[in-house]
Amino acid sequence: METISPSRLVETHCQINEVSSTMDKKTSTCLLTMKIEEPSEVDGKEPTQRIINMELPPATLKTLVNDLSRIREQLSNIAKK
Repeated sequence: METISPSRLVETHCQINEVSSTMDKKTSTCLLTMKIEEPSEVDGKEPTQRIINMELPPATLKTLVNDLSRIREQLSNIAKK
């Protein structure tokens, strides 16, 4: 039986980007870069790495942080049992 290996997060980098928009207002976005390592489908071959870049507006970033906090709480509760 063959096992499937999930991709692995190798590295992340986050940067806040402020851009001036109309009428002297500034908007901020989070520039998130993730390096992902994907296992090779061929035995003995090196895993493939790829870089994913995302630009997250404040509302999306807030949702992401809230969801990650919820996941952390759930894992913490499981670890306490």
